Amino acid sequence: MNAATLKEKLEVARQRMLAAESAMERALQQIQLAPREDKSIASAALSNALAETKAARLNLLALEKPVADG
Repeated sequence: MNAATLKEKLEVARQRMLAAESAMERALQQIQLAPREDKSIASAALSNALAETKAARLNLLALEKPVADG
């Protein structure tokens, strides 16, 4: 993988992480404001955000490995 391609993929991964973080922040705000019976709706949003964060983290790790290995 050339340097330009790697840089582009790292930027995409960073953007995914930022989007996931924002989604989790929104979900946490929903949970705090929601009545008790509505907390399950916010929980689903938080679960989706967490899954995206995990996928993005794995993507970053996969991209960083070749750089670390040199």
